[in-house]
Amino acid sequence: MPAAHPDHDELAALEADFLTAVGGEQLFQEKLRGFFRSAIDEVIDTARSGRFFFKDLEKTEKTYLGTKFEILLRDWLQVPRGIILDLLIGGREVDVKSTTVGSGWMIPPEAENQFCILLRVNELDAQCAVGLFRARPAYLTTGFNRDAKRSVAAAGRSNIWWMASDFPYTSNFWTFVSEVDRAALMKAGGGTKRVAMLFERYQQVAVSRVQIIALAAQDDPMRRVRRGGGARDILAPKGIAILYSENDRDIMRALGLKFGYREFMSYRPKNGDEAALLRQANHID
Repeated sequence: MPAAHPDHDELAALEADFLTAVGGEQLFQEKLRGFFRSAIDEVIDTARSGRFFFKDLEKTEKTYLGTKFEILLRDWLQVPRGIILDLLIGGREVDVKSTTVGSGWMIPPEAENQFCILLRVNELDAQCAVGLFRARPAYLTTGFNRDAKRSVAAAGRSNIWWMASDFPYTSNFWTFVSEVDRAALMKAGGGTKRVAMLFERYQQVAVSRVQIIALAAQDDPMRRVRRGGGARDILAPKGIAILYSENDRDIMRALGLKFGYREFMSYRPKNGDEAALLRQANHID
């Protein structure tokens, strides 16, 4: 956005407050990779529904995703609800609008002239966008829907401050798995064996915590991963580490891995230095 744009200074300040809340640009990118994945996987709810993909959701569930994104974003940023709009960031009321189809953000009357966070997610390509927007009437369509909402006009999109555009987030793990492998994983004995099989067959593939819960299908599913009776006991002697973003972020960064918030990834060291790093952290034997 040009410095001379009338919204430049306010949106720059909003971005700065957003990044401060999330912990900086690097953490923003890491958490963004897992943000949409976690939200969508929670709504798919494989453990209870037996579904695996976004396309399996009902229309009402896809609509609910907008609310889910808002709830998780508030938790991610650790900011309160606004008095009128969804969030309060740096003293500003901010509305959250999302779309899974093109650029179909719908702006309600109470959000006009206010700040908005615009989220776009394309599950087919696993790409997302995050934009900041001052919803001035001149940027919106002239037509209303039955709820008196207006969409962002095609010409109005040039007034969006993009924090991320066409950003690759973590793909649905099951898109990498053939139907044969999926059936084998779901029938591979107890939860620990299923989790170990997954991480041995699919290394350097990010797997959300929600998907581990679905695969373990038992009480305390995280126990099926950790040392002391979990999948790590099976794979560590084979030289395969199971890493978790919330505990092993520095190691995963040192290995050059791309990961998101609350995501697991298995990794076999490629040289002696990597093996020493993982052995020192008790991830391999």
